[in-house]
Amino acid sequence: MANDDSEKRRQEWYDRMKKEGKLNRSPKEEHDAKLKTLQNPVRRNIIKSLNEEKMTFDELKAEFNLENMSLKLHLGMLEDTLYVEKEDNDTYVITPRGEDYLESIEPKDEKLDDLKKRRDEWYEKAKKEGKLKENPTEDHRAGLKAMQNPVRRHIVESLGEGKMTFDEVKAKFDLNDVQARLNLDMLVDTLYIEKEDDTTYVITVRGEAFLENVDAKHL
Repeated sequence: MANDDSEKRRQEWYDRMKKEGKLNRSPKEEHDAKLKTLQNPVRRNIIKSLNEEKMTFDELKAEFNLENMSLKLHLGMLEDTLYVEKEDNDTYVITPRGEDYLESIEPKDEKLDDLKKRRDEWYEKAKKEGKLKENPTEDHRAGLKAMQNPVRRHIVESLGEGKMTFDEVKAKFDLNDVQARLNLDMLVDTLYIEKEDDTTYVITVRGEAFLENVDAKHL
């Protein structure tokens, strides 16, 4: 009976959103908006927190250690894509869409465990091969310097979609041999990408982690 009530509440909510014109985006626009919203781990964690209990703006601000403007931006995107909504002027609650999102990622727990294992193995291998700088600060600075350049960020993004050869990178980013080699070598040196063979480049675990944690607008 409880499940029936939950499904009824969910359907009534979606019907209300449709009547209020909040589900009027095209399927592609809707997909792109949700994807952009959920790319940010802070927004994903806000949904999870609100699934446990309703929270005020100030409670969320303290929970995630955010400034007012930053939190307003995150909540605005979550409201726009209907993952959360205001219960009153200051209290936020999860929506049925937010609940649907959390249900959709629950089966991925085992997959996430496998991913963590693969990442741990990659970092251990890189450490054994002497590819990780011993000084974490030096390693961080090198990575930061590499990612300050938008071309290099976009190369990592492209390799996140699939492996590419040296010539494919050159053509896609309109680079000459020297420019392509400089950018690729810096990304290899900072372990965001690696060579699969003499001419083919692939993204690494570190590169994947970078894409997961960076806001799309900063790519």
